[in-house]
Amino acid sequence: MKKNLFSIGKKQVRVPIVQGGMGVGISLGRLAGTVAKEGGAGTISAAQIGFKEPDFYENPIEANKRAIHKEMQKARAISPDGIVGFNLMVAMNDYETYAHEVIAAGADFIVSGAGLPVDLPAYTADSDIAIAPIVSTQKSARVILKFWDKKYKRTADFIVIEGPMAGGHLGFHKEQLEEFTPDIYGEEVKKIITVVQKYEEKYEKKITCHPGRRHL
Repeated sequence: MKKNLFSIGKKQVRVPIVQGGMGVGISLGRLAGTVAKEGGAGTISAAQIGFKEPDFYENPIEANKRAIHKEMQKARAISPDGIVGFNLMVAMNDYETYAHEVIAAGADFIVSGAGLPVDLPAYTADSDIAIAPIVSTQKSARVILKFWDKKYKRTADFIVIEGPMAGGHLGFHKEQLEEFTPDIYGEEVKKIITVVQKYEEKYEKKITCHPGRRHL
């Protein structure tokens, strides 16, 4: 069945699954590589990824940069031609440094949330890596895509939508978590998709929207 398939960059996802980034030390190269081997998109979490490196506490940036390459190499050893990317939180220290590092490691995409990744196109401008913001509301989708369009003449390659039942760093106030029942949030998702369609038309490309991870 080829229904619901989509592309990330020049590679086609054979199984419509984008594995979520879970840090610290959960979503690493072995998990991402295995998902990619089975036809999905595997995601390595860059959050404190170098925690096993011997110099992590003395020099965390270099330890994290080194680990980015090691985990990417693990994933590629399992799935040489599969789709493997990284989850980068905007809230991370040295966010731009790590964006450049995952590009150097050969990642296929960057998914970015825990804040608005407004300058991600600037950090990835000299590469062909796919970029995807994580959004929770129509407002966040509109702000990010409008900013990318006006400042960088760029739009998202895909979108990850994380609702109130998702795990991770969500873009909701406490009151909204109670307000957004599944039915009500379903209407919010439709509004997000409407925002995305505007930029699909402008850039003449498909921007696939994916549901975010949920706690089990």
